[in-house]
Amino acid sequence: MDAILFTNAAVFDGVGDALAPGRSVLVADGLIQEVSDKTLKAPDGAEVVDLGGRTLMPGLIDAHVHIWATDLDIVKLITRRTEYLAAFAYRSLAAMLDRGFTTVRDAGGTDVGYVQALQDGLAKGPRLLHAGRVLTQTGGHGDFRRPGEFSCACELREGGATRFAHVVDSPDEVRKAVREELRHGAHQIKIMGSGGVASPSDPVDRLQFSDGEILAAVEEAERHGAYVMAHCHPAEAVRRCAELGVRSIEHATLIDQTAADAVAAKGAFVVPTLATIWALLEDGAKLGLPPVSQEKLRQVSGGVLQGLQVMRRSNLKVGFGTDLLGSQQDRQGTEFALRAQVFEPVEILRQATSINAELLQMPDRIGRVAPGFVADLIVVDGDPLADVSILGQGGANLPVILQGGRFHKRTL
Repeated sequence: MDAILFTNAAVFDGVGDALAPGRSVLVADGLIQEVSDKTLKAPDGAEVVDLGGRTLMPGLIDAHVHIWATDLDIVKLITRRTEYLAAFAYRSLAAMLDRGFTTVRDAGGTDVGYVQALQDGLAKGPRLLHAGRVLTQTGGHGDFRRPGEFSCACELREGGATRFAHVVDSPDEVRKAVREELRHGAHQIKIMGSGGVASPSDPVDRLQFSDGEILAAVEEAERHGAYVMAHCHPAEAVRRCAELGVRSIEHATLIDQTAADAVAAKGAFVVPTLATIWALLEDGAKLGLPPVSQEKLRQVSGGVLQGLQVMRRSNLKVGFGTDLLGSQQDRQGTEFALRAQVFEPVEILRQATSINAELLQMPDRIGRVAPGFVADLIVVDGDPLADVSILGQGGANLPVILQGGRFHKRTL
């Protein structure tokens, strides 16, 4: 039995309101075996790590990533060689694990091959829950043809945009696309419920897909034991997707009280992504974000904090996601400080651990420091319940990162 005994730990268990000091945590066979306020006896051969009062907490979970998104200019991105995308993706994954994210959820476009490579130990990275190709309507967020173009050159080169998206225009086409991604082992299905910032021809405030098409995606996913996540900026898209059975509403940037009430009534989740909005506002133009996308960004960015206030006031189940693209992925940790403008630190910690675990349909496996849970753990120099921004320093103050009971990082 490979065992590790952490002693003198201040534990945040993923659900509580405060740190529990003076705890011992025994890890063996990849699982947390025991958490105690007493000094535990180390099993024969166990490694003992005295944390000296440092914080021990669950590994972080990011519920909205695009590991392959090399560029802010979509046309440039979709014409990249697959080999280049793979190199970028594996570097992205390793960096996320270095920042303490032990599980990430793909928000669309990721091939099952990345998951298989991680599982086979060919690359280092977090647990990856992939969605496969996104589903979009003709002219929707995910159809990368610009106005006036009959087709995009990317469609003619080794798959091009079809590597990332299904363009589907009927309930039957939606069903077939969902079944195809589930055949490849997709953990969840991503659809586009409204216009978006990065795509060239869809107004950001417009609804996308018919009710019948969304229902087809929801029914097929649920029949398989999976669920649907939907890109939604305007309040009406949030309300509509929630009422149609979408489990995870992404961004929800312009959510209002009516939409929040619909989300609450259905028990759905919202996953705001502030990090990407602030990053794009700061240097998106410099990094190649097209002018049309910059204008869309201005349309949605003004209501972001008000949207978070609505979510908090309505006691919604709020997940933690970042949605960063290209070189801006290194800003993953900024999401903590940005949310702290509205949420308390303990609320944000729960969002990035136990609430995300529930969203990902893994509430009894990850996101907690408790017996029987997977030993995805991080050690923090400092108290994140007092200052949650300490988790946003690129992993510099995380002396220990444990994934599945094995040390990824140990500098103590």
